[in-house]
Formats: sequence, C-alpha cells, structure tokens
Amino acid sequence: MGLALTLLHSPKLLILDEPTNGLDPAGIKHLRDILKDIARKNKVAVFVSSHILTEMELMCDKVAVINKGKIVKVEDIGSKEEEHAATIENIIEVTDVNLAQKVLKKAKYEVCVKEDKISVKTSFDNIPELIKLLVKNEVGIYNVIQKEKSLEDIFFAATENKKGGQKND
Repeated sequence: MGLALTLLHSPKLLILDEPTNGLDPAGIKHLRDILKDIARKNKVAVFVSSHILTEMELMCDKVAVINKGKIVKVEDIGSKEEEHAATIENIIEVTDVNLAQKVLKKAKYEVCVKEDKISVKTSFDNIPELIKLLVKNEVGIYNVIQKEKSLEDIFFAATENKKGGQKND
C-alpha cells in the first residue's frame, strides 16, 4: 500500500529499505516484478537497501557494497555483454587432464587442476577457441561449466582484507 501511495506522485527515485521483508516467496517475486516494471516503464531509479544478497541478484542490475559506511564496490550484475567479455573461471571435464593442462599452458592460458578437472580463466567469448584447441590436440571434452561470480563473491571480495579477516568488525 505504501508503494502505491508513493507512486501517485510519479517520483523519479524510489528509496526502499528491505522491501521484501515479511513477504512470502510469491509476494517477493510479485514485488520484484512490479519494481522492475516501474523502473523500466516509468524510468524510475529504484534504490534498494538489503542484506539478502540472493534477492538483490534477482532484483537489481547494479549493486553497491557498503562497508563501514563507505561504498567500497559498485558492480553491474545484469549485463550479459560484460559477462561475455569478462574473464571468468571455467571448469572443464576432459579425458586426459595432464594433456589438457599441457596444451592449455603452452597456449598461455591460466590453468589449474581441481579434483581431476581443469580450471581455466578466460572470457565466455573465448570458450569455442579453447575447445577447438583441446579437440585439435586430441583431448576429449565431457563438460564445460562456467563458474558464475555471485553477489556473495563480490561482497566478500570487496569487504575482506588480504589477511583473511573481515574489515567489517
């Protein structure tokens, strides 16, 4: 009801604090859809404060991480073009881990072996070339899994100090 009253004045900015608090899953999805629709159709900037990171991933296209009252990171989380160009970790299941590692290191890829799988950092757009290279060198591929960077990953990277402890005391 409060949201409906606020919208009567056709605002250009909505500031919401924990808007999904107390709602059931259906209500959360419905509110999320309404807010996205308002933002898109009415060109309203919707600023949401929340500590529920998974909900923010579904609701927002840009996030700011605040630590000790200061913005420590701003990140676009909804842009598919940026995801395709960004360097991401890819887990590759192959027939011969040692051969795959040798081939990829020779081609200057950043490679790591994890539990009989190859971990390679490259852009999404470069995966077809990587697969061609492995196949050309007779490495069979069972699966390629893109490890997505979650909002939780972004949050902890922005708020943890280098010694492993958290900055936010």
